[in-house]
Amino acid sequence: MTAHSVRSESDTHPYDEPPPPPQRRAGWLDWLDATDPGQLRLRMASEIVLAIGVVLAAEWLFVRATGALQVAIPPGTPAATAAELWMLNHALMVIAMMLGAILAMIGGFGIGMFGAARAQLLLLLYLPLPMLGMLAVGLSVHVRIVSLALLAVVLAVGTYCRRFGPPGFMGGMLGFMGAFLGFFIQDYVSLSDFGWLVAEVLIGTVGVIAVHFAFFRPRPEAAVRRMQRSFAARARALAREVAELYEATSRSEESEANRRQEQRLQRHLLRLNEAALLIDAQLSAAAVPAGWSAAVLHQRLFDAEVALGNVARFAHALGGRPLPRRLCAQLKAALAGVHEGDLPAVFDGAAAIRRMLEDCDPRRPEVTQEDRVLLHRFATSVTDLGTALRAFRLYPVSQRPDDALSGDALLEHAPLDHLGVAEFRPQVLTFGGWLPGSAAVAGAASQERGGNGVIERIRMAPYARIAIQMGIAVGGAIIAGDALSGRRFYWAVIAAFITFMGANTAGEQLRKSVFRVAGTVVGVIAGSVLAHLVGDRVWLQIVVVLVSLFLGLYLFRINYTFMTIGITVMVSQLYVELDEFSNSLLLLRLAETAVGAGVAILTVLLVLPLHIGRVARVAARQQLEALADLADRCLDRLADPASAAGSDLELRAAARRADVAYQALVATVRPMRTPLFGRLAEPVAGFLATAVAARHYASNLLLDSSTRYADLDARGADGLAAARRQLAESVGAVTAALAPVPGPRVGGAGVGGAPVGGAPVGGAEAGGECPHGGRYVRSASLFARVAAALPGEPLTSRPQLALRDAQLLDGALAEAARWAGIPVTDLDTVPR
Repeated sequence: MTAHSVRSESDTHPYDEPPPPPQRRAGWLDWLDATDPGQLRLRMASEIVLAIGVVLAAEWLFVRATGALQVAIPPGTPAATAAELWMLNHALMVIAMMLGAILAMIGGFGIGMFGAARAQLLLLLYLPLPMLGMLAVGLSVHVRIVSLALLAVVLAVGTYCRRFGPPGFMGGMLGFMGAFLGFFIQDYVSLSDFGWLVAEVLIGTVGVIAVHFAFFRPRPEAAVRRMQRSFAARARALAREVAELYEATSRSEESEANRRQEQRLQRHLLRLNEAALLIDAQLSAAAVPAGWSAAVLHQRLFDAEVALGNVARFAHALGGRPLPRRLCAQLKAALAGVHEGDLPAVFDGAAAIRRMLEDCDPRRPEVTQEDRVLLHRFATSVTDLGTALRAFRLYPVSQRPDDALSGDALLEHAPLDHLGVAEFRPQVLTFGGWLPGSAAVAGAASQERGGNGVIERIRMAPYARIAIQMGIAVGGAIIAGDALSGRRFYWAVIAAFITFMGANTAGEQLRKSVFRVAGTVVGVIAGSVLAHLVGDRVWLQIVVVLVSLFLGLYLFRINYTFMTIGITVMVSQLYVELDEFSNSLLLLRLAETAVGAGVAILTVLLVLPLHIGRVARVAARQQLEALADLADRCLDRLADPASAAGSDLELRAAARRADVAYQALVATVRPMRTPLFGRLAEPVAGFLATAVAARHYASNLLLDSSTRYADLDARGADGLAAARRQLAESVGAVTAALAPVPGPRVGGAGVGGAPVGGAPVGGAEAGGECPHGGRYVRSASLFARVAAALPGEPLTSRPQLALRDAQLLDGALAEAARWAGIPVTDLDTVPR
């Protein structure tokens, strides 16, 4: 049986039951799902704001009912004294509310790090302990210089506690907040009143638990369904972008507008992949919707994503080619069907393209051989996408699990799907519900040797590195902020503290410092305007506080500037409530923030810096290693279709590992793609572009190598083994060049040890000699020889396409090696 005959079912609808029509959703709901995967940001912001609102009300009622920490005002007290006592009581009321609100905010951030309800409950019960412990210590120390030093030490120790995972991370933050608040309220509260503070913190804990489990308790299946809606919304946005890009490229030559549209297309593909990975990370027995298994849902999701990505790539490639009008019309019809979710139009358009290709006169070809391959692959991708969409629509309605198919029916409907009986193990790990970004890569880079400098050669655990940096930065911010204002220095401390939260490299920390200062500037203006408009109307103040906080929390993953604006507006209202507001006070806050950010910037540049180039080198190496592993498994499948290492489940797992590595690479180098990095931005963009292409070719190699075909003769088998070996050796040479260098590097060092002349991730300058002595040797010609030896396989058969994929993958990896500064040599020019 040949691949051509195996794929003959592509022209037919693969299921007997007609799928239900797609459900139309309001445009704003689609936008919400596409911009906020699984509504993670919306739910987090809503939960924190609702919890803070409930806790504020509970603390107010508690203080009013019990008189906690309140000072009695006897009748006949002079007016001036009574006013002072009233202000004291008001401040004590605000302190009680702040204790609960801080716990609610930090608890809301940390609750997403645990998926099970029991683990979430244990976390919320644990959080008050470090806060109360350090609150008592802060109240006990009354020597100012000792208290200030204690803040830096507590923060450094708390940061080091990240080694214990999420509980250590959250506990360290709350321990610092406890010491911080203890220092500031010791003028109002004595240690003898600690029992009231314990009660107020516990009330906040109860409020957070009540809100979370009443409105936001974990429902794994619902979470997966929300993420599926986001995946579908992003897929529709991508389909729309593909149709528009095809129209644009078919009407005109290459233009700046077309290039920008192509960049948007790549962003859509990246976001679609992010949604797919987030779904994969959540798949478990409890999370899978009825009618599915985790393995089958993973497979259908993978198939849909790869097919849609291929539709986008091949449509873009065909856009500028001189094709016959009737073929262009069918291309547009198929793309319209994909955009509208019209499955009959999708299948009919793909079948029409195939028929036209078969009807073309070989003596007077209207379509070149290259265009024929592209059209065939476009039609196949459209059909694969339609099949995946049909499965998604069919099963949740009929409640028929995919593994209900068996025997001949299984082979007929899903010849490559052995997942119904296999155990699915997610390859994706998340942090707080999100992909970890550069965290894991930065952790690996921190424990590797860096460049030439003594500091760069220091290897240590990431939590130890950040603990030292944060302790020094906060200590410097205390000194500088205290010199500027002994009463308001804490804004400098907070600015330095925030710089290290969620930022893993020097580049990310610099960006966050800049964003904080920029957000404070805007927030000062907005806060001043709102403070004058709202005045002392308490309930309106609360509304402004909650709304500004909600918007800051909802938008902070888009840009941290929004979070800073929201916090600054909230603080402005707090100052109004404490009768301390003035425009000069807001300007002082801006100055303190700038001082704290400046100290943090100096610290990340001078104290154990983890330069972004150093981390990018590790990210690039991990990406290439993941692609090499995937390619090797696919080629093993080509050589031996019964290989366990090349099973469908293992191949998809390897593909997901490559996707995770790519997402980490993008997150790592994002700060480098700015004018601040000058000419390094171009090599970074070039390396990313080749990494994108390599991922697509590797994914297609996975699909095209998964079909049984006629056995190779001994010569062909030996040729495939030699090509596979050469590809592995070449990628190994590149990854070895990106590994830590034990001695001095060739050439001047730029950011993170990357050569100034070009390589964004280490290695040698383009065209030079690699310091490791390695080089990338092309293997495409070896794969071409194997393709020529295939007995009777047409050029559009799966085996031929798989070998073509291998050649294209070799070309993309060679280009990536050039961008990384690794010399590239053709096979024919290498002495054998």
